[in-house]
Amino acid sequence: MSELVNQKYIQKINDFLTQTVDLIDRVPDLNAAALADIAANIKALRDESLNCKEDDLPGIIQQMNLLNQLADRYEQHQSLPNAESPFFGHFKIKQNGKLKDFLIGHTPFSHKELKFKIIDWKKSPMARIFYQYGEGDDFDFDLDDRIIEGHILEKSILTVREKQLVRIDREGNTNVLREGEWISLNESAQKLAGGEGSANQSLGSGRTGFDGPEVISLLDKTQYDLVNQSAKKPLLITGGAGSGKTTVALYRIAKLCREDGIRQEEVMVIVPNNGLVKLSKKLLVESQLEKVRVSTLDDLIKKIVFQNMRSVPKKIEDNPLDSIATIKRNPKLLELVDEYLAAKELSIEKKLKGTDLEFFTKNRTRPLYVRVKNLYENTRDPLLKVEVKKILNGFKNVREELLNIFSDSKLMEKLPEMTNRMVTTHMLNDLKFYTAKQIQGLDKDSDYANHGQDLSGFVDKYDLPLFNYLIVKQFGHLKYFGREFKSYRHIFLDEAQELSKSELVMLGQIKHQDGNFTIAGDSVQQIDSTFEFTSWHDVCHTLELDVDDMQVEELNVSYRSPKEIVSFAHKVLGPLAPKELPESKRDGGPIIETSVQHLEHASMLISSALVELMNREPKASIAIICSKESIARELYSEIEEVGSIRLVLDENFSLRPGVDVTTVEQIRGLEFDYVIIPDCDKDLYPANNTARKRLHLAATRAIHQLWILFKDKTLIA
Repeated sequence: MSELVNQKYIQKINDFLTQTVDLIDRVPDLNAAALADIAANIKALRDESLNCKEDDLPGIIQQMNLLNQLADRYEQHQSLPNAESPFFGHFKIKQNGKLKDFLIGHTPFSHKELKFKIIDWKKSPMARIFYQYGEGDDFDFDLDDRIIEGHILEKSILTVREKQLVRIDREGNTNVLREGEWISLNESAQKLAGGEGSANQSLGSGRTGFDGPEVISLLDKTQYDLVNQSAKKPLLITGGAGSGKTTVALYRIAKLCREDGIRQEEVMVIVPNNGLVKLSKKLLVESQLEKVRVSTLDDLIKKIVFQNMRSVPKKIEDNPLDSIATIKRNPKLLELVDEYLAAKELSIEKKLKGTDLEFFTKNRTRPLYVRVKNLYENTRDPLLKVEVKKILNGFKNVREELLNIFSDSKLMEKLPEMTNRMVTTHMLNDLKFYTAKQIQGLDKDSDYANHGQDLSGFVDKYDLPLFNYLIVKQFGHLKYFGREFKSYRHIFLDEAQELSKSELVMLGQIKHQDGNFTIAGDSVQQIDSTFEFTSWHDVCHTLELDVDDMQVEELNVSYRSPKEIVSFAHKVLGPLAPKELPESKRDGGPIIETSVQHLEHASMLISSALVELMNREPKASIAIICSKESIARELYSEIEEVGSIRLVLDENFSLRPGVDVTTVEQIRGLEFDYVIIPDCDKDLYPANNTARKRLHLAATRAIHQLWILFKDKTLIA
């Protein structure tokens, strides 16, 4: 594209923007003037009707009715585009010999004064052209029994801020407005010598000081098709880091709420951390979906449990030993729970005889609690009635029942063999002492002495979905047990590869009977060492979804990270990597590798580089991702005087420019302009699958550039 053509195109879009903003500002006055003209015409017709011939009266009345209808249209509230940013894309087509310009926005707008139209990205059929075809392509698609076809002459992604055009992305070229002048923005990669101090010269892209385009303008054809999938089918979106899984799912929700009759309050978005809660809410607000619920899984489970179970203490242990978490999250534990409940049922049967036994055993498909309750209501044996009443009262104390299961050594000793030694004898010993501590806490918790025994002691966060599992198995559904229960018509489950079977069972309880799921995840990004992902089939089966009817799509293009980082991350995965290197749409800066003597040495280099980088690019977001919390704390103490440094160990990212010092566990689903890994050593990232996944996850958070520092470089980098 020549510079002259480029400048003409920029001027054309600027003219469109000026005309649009001017007209939006004048619409109220134009409507008032139109209403005045209509009122004058109605008055003239009314005067004419007083003196007209009888044959002319029906025609005059018809004209008056039409004018009144037109007046009603002008008096109604008209939704107008936001004048601050009325559109985010443009395309020009040649169709049937005619040239037509369309702009893509959130609110449609057209007027006789304008030679172009703003169309709604969600509703307009013509929006397909923008998302499914490129500049220079011929297009054709079916619409209402006719074929729409033509040729795309121009297409671009536009960024408008405060009524000013500030960026145009077209045909791989980016032009930005800087200090009143339009410049071409191209990333240039530098060769790195690798010596101390070289990072100061090489870290930085120069691209972080400019506004980026709206996310919705960046959808490709595959992503756009997924956004438009029917709500009647569950959708599974897989794909590598930065491929747009979360973005697609959130904009699919916008489509469902707009066109499929699903109310915002009936939608739940479940994400893995508080940083993603903030980011998801931001994207939803941009789509005018402020009422959609967004929560982390932990917060949602706690809310459901506290609403429905009276005897659960408020003391929740969020970080029990890994050995405890490994046992409680293992799917084989649920088989032992089933075995325990089968023994419980058998013990009840042994107390029965005659018609009571026959009555109890004839409906085995019904939940156990329902069968025992029916037995209590129908038995004529007064002594049995007393005993059954005691059994019924015990059903709702699921907390005590779970402790009984964990205390049953004979039962729990089966786990190591059932789990192929993922659960070890040493872990069971940890559980034995841990459970004893929980039981002891029932009687010795002074904080809850005034509340009675039921609220004393503590539980951990992995107990909560197990409580639910016990309830579902015995009552049939959580709603038959608790006081409050809310179900959702659509649930988006992000990073689903990290969820245990008991957690998935619990999420299945909050889906409306006519509801559905959108599930997103990447098995390669499963880093929790207390849990082992099996398959997406197992995830969907546990959620009771029709696997055969499910739409499954894998996204293979990385839109977040440049080619250099995608290649590095692919190498890190080693045998876990997909056969094909994921595609990336752009080049970036080189991977910087720096050898250091110790962490203090690394902190000196990082401090110096950060000062220069933040002076050059004050709007940049930088993540220093450490392998351990202790390293993050130590590094933070060394560099905090640089300024704008935040220590984030609770997932509570601000999503603002500056530097976040954090750990691998905190950053799932998030992205930063620059990522620094200060401890890329072989003892912290050994050559095993868990380390490969963790380093891959950390590296792929970077939008522009990655810097790794090491004493003894890991073999997997």
